[in-house]
Amino acid sequence: MRLLTLWLFFGLTSSFVKAQNDNYLGVVIDANSSETIPFATVAIYNNNVLVNGTTTNENGQFKLKIKEDFTHFEVSFIGYENTIVQFSEIENPKNIRFILKPSVTALDEVVVQGEQTTSQLKIDRKIINLGADLQQAGATTLEAFDQITEIQTDLGTGSLSLRGSGNVRLLVNGKPSSMNPTELLEQLPASSVQRVEIITSPSAKNQADGLSGIINVILKKNSAQGLNTNLNAGVGTMRYNYGIDGNYNLSWINFRWNLSQTGRGMNSKQNISQLYENGNSRDFFAPHDFYGLSRRLDTGLDFFINENNELSIGLDYTKDFHGFFNDTFYSNMTDREDYVYTRNSSHDHKTSNFNVNYRTKFTGENHFLEFDYQFSNNDNLLPAIDFEEDVFLFNEERRNDNILNAIALDYSLPLTEKILVEAGGSWNSRNLTSSLFTNLARASESFDVFKYDESLLGLYGLTNVTSGKVTYQVGLRYENLVSNSINLSNSQTTDLKFSNLFPSLHISYTINEMNTLSLGYSRRVTRPNFRNINPFQARNQYFEWVANPGLRPEFSNNIEANYQYSGNKLSASAALFYRYRTDVIERLQDIDAEGVLRNVFDNIGEKHSYGVEVNMSYKLTNFWNSQLSANYYHTTINQDIFLSWDELYSSNLIFKNTFKINKALSADISYRQNFKTQNAFDFIEPRNRIDVAIRLKLLENRLAMNLRIVDLLDNNLMYRTAVTQNAKQNEVWRFQSQTFGFLLSASYKLFQNKGKTRNRKNRNYQYGGTTD
Repeated sequence: MRLLTLWLFFGLTSSFVKAQNDNYLGVVIDANSSETIPFATVAIYNNNVLVNGTTTNENGQFKLKIKEDFTHFEVSFIGYENTIVQFSEIENPKNIRFILKPSVTALDEVVVQGEQTTSQLKIDRKIINLGADLQQAGATTLEAFDQITEIQTDLGTGSLSLRGSGNVRLLVNGKPSSMNPTELLEQLPASSVQRVEIITSPSAKNQADGLSGIINVILKKNSAQGLNTNLNAGVGTMRYNYGIDGNYNLSWINFRWNLSQTGRGMNSKQNISQLYENGNSRDFFAPHDFYGLSRRLDTGLDFFINENNELSIGLDYTKDFHGFFNDTFYSNMTDREDYVYTRNSSHDHKTSNFNVNYRTKFTGENHFLEFDYQFSNNDNLLPAIDFEEDVFLFNEERRNDNILNAIALDYSLPLTEKILVEAGGSWNSRNLTSSLFTNLARASESFDVFKYDESLLGLYGLTNVTSGKVTYQVGLRYENLVSNSINLSNSQTTDLKFSNLFPSLHISYTINEMNTLSLGYSRRVTRPNFRNINPFQARNQYFEWVANPGLRPEFSNNIEANYQYSGNKLSASAALFYRYRTDVIERLQDIDAEGVLRNVFDNIGEKHSYGVEVNMSYKLTNFWNSQLSANYYHTTINQDIFLSWDELYSSNLIFKNTFKINKALSADISYRQNFKTQNAFDFIEPRNRIDVAIRLKLLENRLAMNLRIVDLLDNNLMYRTAVTQNAKQNEVWRFQSQTFGFLLSASYKLFQNKGKTRNRKNRNYQYGGTTD
């Protein structure tokens, strides 16, 4: 009996920690990406009794001071499997590493990510992990954005908005593109996207362009151990796609690849009715026939030199072609007979990107030095030919050749367990040559050239301090931009120089293991760039972009507050923001005598914007999960020039329900409501749609087949009214990609292994706009 008593005594006491070891420091890490997980829950249990707990900070780190006896840790986060670690397994209380695996079960072997699209809040951004969302299967990234309430796309103008503002920067892997944002997103399959970062409160380490924020699309980098290959294909309403991706990892070296081809046609229809102040009228009907073909090759080599040194080399090439065929029928015209105006045009984009990234790690967590170099070459050929009643009018050919060189150096140094210092610098150079060749029917030919050079130097410093449940991040960025341009046709030149400081402040407070609050401030800028001053911009029979070389920089002060709750069944987040902008660069509109909508950017005054966003996810049963996302944005303008409306607003809602019917079959029903949108010169009536998706898994879950039906009730038309000083225009758009259609896709996993992945930073090269 005495021996049994001693054995029980030592056995039980070995499972408890005493007060002399009451400080515990550690980090929570993603098992697949090796990235840290911010705001993960670390709970302390004494058998079945919760005795203490905390959440990780923005860098995925935690600190606990435990006086109570306990038996084990339980670590959790949305989209990951819960992990239980016994106290007896902890070797060093000052250097604990908890590793969480994404919620992937044997049932879901066909995908790497979890079934649900999840989101998480970092101290300066919101991260949306697309996961294996059924609505993304076979879709483009543009279609995937339709499932994110904070982002709005206008296919008519090819624009992208964030929180109701079009002043946003779109990046792919932290890199810009000279393509129109919607065209770029159309050519990227959603299956290639790992996550989307919505950076509405950028810190000082981000370049200061993009007043409403940055949308950064992070593509998957295949790095699993061994040979991994995935085949995918799809066919649907006027579209098809197929591709192969994978990697071969030999531990010390990893070769990755992604090849895809996408073909797509559209026959969107537009009806426009114009009424002028003088009583004149004009109606026209435009069937927009479109066909596009995109080929993409993305390859790379990762060298795992040793535990502290990593080198990555990447090369990708995209060739994207799409043609437009528009026969516009003009009718109900004052003093003129009906007629047909034809424009046949095309866009041919060729983009090459070369990247070198080297990181060396030092002793201690988050102590590293990283070097990154990016070279991008983008060529755009944009020919068009116009006829009226089959009579040749003119043909034109626009070219935009864009070269970008970017160098960045970043250093991260933990001074103490509670203080982390980051510093870095970047230098970016952009060279653009834009030309326009015009051949008129009864006039001589003309050839015009515009040259633009831009150089941006940026330096930043950040300090992260953790004090108990509070984490502070204070940063300051300096940017010096020099640009010059010349229009060789008339020798008009610009010579712009800007030098500014951009502070940022972010605070995160962990209330308890389930509740987190954060507050952020950032100062942003939009400087005149080649998109604003290039005189050879797009023009057709519907709209025209006009250059304005006299623009002044626009500045913005942004304040944002976020709240996040993470429970077992319910997770929720809410955001409030306020944005004050001066010397606002606004897109002004008027309709000329030929019915063309003219767009020009100009400084107009001040804007006060605020908004609210709410997201909730609730697991109703083991097979049914509901998600609700809604927002409202409002802006008042103090202007010194004419605007049709100085009160702007927009709002939308997405209600998503996912069902796990059985081991092989799952479904998704999503409802999207866009409420009335009011802009400075136009408004869009409310519209809604219902999307349905079904997934069937076969062949021991290696094959996944997906059926998506977009706009099930076929009523998602866009009704827009534009009001200018001299005319009113009513239009109805039927965008074929956002109205009734279907897509049947399949994905087959040849091999799937798990291993180490790179943990490189995501660079932010963007400092300009687009050329198209």
